[in-house]
Parts: sequence; C-alpha cells; structure tokens
Amino acid sequence: MTTPQDDPGSSPAPGAGNHQNLQNPPDLSCPLSAEAAGPDPDGHRVDLYLDLGRTLYDAGASVQRINDSVRYCAHTFGDDDVHAFVGNEAIEVGRRTGDQTQIRMHAFREPVRVNATILQGISRMLASFKTGCTNPDTVRSRLQELRGLPPVFPAWVTIIAVGAACAAFAWLNHADLLSLWVVFIAATIGFAAKLYAFPRAGNLYLTVLLSALVASAVALVLLPFSRTATAETALISSLLFLVPGTILINGGLDIIRDHTGCGIARLTSVMAQLLVITGVLLIPLSLIAPETGSSALIPLGVAGILVSTVAAGIAAFGFSLMMNMPLAALPGCVICGGAARIIREVAILAGLDPIMSIFIAMASATLLAFVIGRFTHVTEVVIAVAAGLPMIPGLAAIVGLNGLFQLAHPAAVFQSALIQTTLQSSLYAAGVSLALVAGIIFPLIIITRKKPRI
Repeated sequence: MTTPQDDPGSSPAPGAGNHQNLQNPPDLSCPLSAEAAGPDPDGHRVDLYLDLGRTLYDAGASVQRINDSVRYCAHTFGDDDVHAFVGNEAIEVGRRTGDQTQIRMHAFREPVRVNATILQGISRMLASFKTGCTNPDTVRSRLQELRGLPPVFPAWVTIIAVGAACAAFAWLNHADLLSLWVVFIAATIGFAAKLYAFPRAGNLYLTVLLSALVASAVALVLLPFSRTATAETALISSLLFLVPGTILINGGLDIIRDHTGCGIARLTSVMAQLLVITGVLLIPLSLIAPETGSSALIPLGVAGILVSTVAAGIAAFGFSLMMNMPLAALPGCVICGGAARIIREVAILAGLDPIMSIFIAMASATLLAFVIGRFTHVTEVVIAVAAGLPMIPGLAAIVGLNGLFQLAHPAAVFQSALIQTTLQSSLYAAGVSLALVAGIIFPLIIITRKKPRI
C-alpha cells in the first residue's frame, strides 16, 4: 500500500524552481526501447500502467479519466487489450496478450485533497505522446518526478489564502465586518491543523474530525471578543475548507458514466465527512446566541454585484490553492468564480428563481472552465469546483442546521414558525446544492461524452 502523494502535509514544500518542469515538460518522443518493442513477458509495461492509474487516483482524477489515460498510454506501446478497474479500495490493471492475462493491483487510501498540478503534468505528458515513439522508462521517470514535485506555493501562503477564502465566503453570506477576522484566524489555524494531522493520523475522517474541532474551537473562543451579531455564520464559514467538493463531483460523474461502485463509494465518503463536520458544529452552535441580524456588508444593485464578484474571486483563488492549482490556471479560476457570481446576481435581479439562477451560473462557469482547461491542460472539474464553492448555500444551511438542532433539543417547544423556517431553509440549501452539482456535471457530460479524458 502506498501513501497518497497529493496531501501538502506529506509532500515537500513548494518551490518556484519546479514550475518550469510543468510549463515545459520533457520531450517524450524517442526511439522505442527494447522494453516497449518486445512482448514484455514479465509485465513491466503493466506495472507502468498501474503506476499511471494510481498516480491519477491519488491526485483526485475521476474513474473515466483513469481508464482513458491508461488505455491511451497502453495504445502508445502497442497494448490494445488493456483494462483498468477502479474500486473504492484498490485499482487493478490487466493486459491480455493472446491466451495470457497479466494483472496488477494497488491498494490505496482515499486521497485527502486534489492535486491539480499532478493532473496537469500527466495531461501534458500524455498529450506529448507520439504513437510508437515513446520510451516507457522516460514515462516512468516522469511519473516519479510528478509525484515528487512540491506544491506550487509554500504551505504558509496556502494557509493564508484558505483563511481569506473562508472569510470571503462569510462575507458573501452576509456576515458582518466584525466577524471576518474571526473566520480568517479560525480557518487558517484549522487548515494548518489539517496539514499537520493527516501524516500523523493517517485517516481521512480522523483528519476531518481533528481539523473541524480545532477550527470550531478557535472560532468559539474568539467570537466573544468580536462582538459580532453573525456568530453562527462566522462559525460555519470557518469550516468551509473541509467541504469535499471535488470528490462529490467526481462521484456524480462516475455514477453517470456507469462506474457505479466507485461513484457510490465516493459519495458515501462525502456524506461521512459532512456528517463529521455537522456533528462537530452542533456543539459550538449550542453555546452561542442565535443571530439577531445585522446590517448587510454587501450593498445592493450594481455596487453589490461588483463587491460580490470580488469576494467570489478571492474565495475561488483560496480554494484553488487548496487544490494545488498550477499557476497557469489560477487566473482562470478567479475569472470563473467571478463570472459565476455575476451571472447568478444578474439572473436573480432579472426575476429568475434563485435555484435556477445558480444552475445557469454554474453551468456557464463550467463551460468557461472547459475552455480554460483546454489551454492550461488542467481538468475543468477542479476549476469549476473552485468557482462553485463560494456559492454553497451557507446562510440557508446555517438556519436549517440551527433549526434542526433546536427541534432535536429535549426541551424544545414545537412552534409552527420554527418548523416552517427550518424546512424552508433546509430544502432551499438542498435545492441549491443540487443545482450546483448539476450545473457542473451535466455540461461536462454533454461536452465530453465522445472524447477521451486524458
């Protein structure tokens, strides 16, 4: 079993000197080696295909992309009967030659986060292939080099960016100015705890639990000093970095593309993580006073749209760094985040339903992400997820979660107004979440239905 290499806590720290390798990948065009030209009875090329598949999985690729990439690489070396099976605990690669079948398997853990830089590097490597003129040794070395690359930015830069992204999210959900510094500090400390905990905890759910406890505890301690009127918004916004957006989208894509087993496993992992986050939040929510409301920090009209766009761009930038986004794709992530927010706000001002407005905005941002991904060799899923996270229905989820907690209390008085508000907020949050997911998945399914995902 190999430890995933996509977590910043277990990977080396970033350095500027490594970006040149990704921007200008080595030329893989070379005469075929004896290993590539021969029958390969020992299965060395099968080992290479397995290495490619597990590197993609560890970096957060979908099952379809793993299958297409493995087959594309195998076709380059003349192996046309190669199949990859990706399960929830292992990946298996098999090659059939005549009446002989060679199978390799690798067991893995669920990756903690996406590594868009590795995905970009593999995409560029595969794009540089020339059929019948690629050396397996060079490909194997390139995969090893990609796994050893440090993150694009130093850990402290990513931590600060994630804190700013969570603060921007709180801003978008009508948190008052007094609470933003609490969100920033709690999110930065919580994300730093996540980076520190995973190499030592060695378990995804324990890492989420520890990170959520740290972030919520810091927010709970600091909130009394802020004198904020939006304590609940600040508290939940501090944990936004734990939402597994890319795993959720990949799980949906896997199911729609008939990779049901892995898709269900990924969605189950998402639900388990969200349950851990929710369980942790119930404790501090019971210790703070309900929100009484405050003057909105974001103005109305055109000025409000511009302010929201800036906040959405900041949030998208921070979440992009959390996914180790390559430098070439960072401007595109910010543009997609801002564009999605503008379209959403304009559609709502035009009188469209808020849920439909979010679906249109996310679908438009996904189409833009697809175009940006073609130029940068970064998968459009991670760009779209970075743009979509700032539109998570945080305020509605806060109200619904708080209402459910009040109704679950043994001494609760069942008031019709409370039940109505809780149901409305919970259903709205569920509807918006579905609109966000559908706005990413359906355009990708339509655009890429006949194209290999490499």
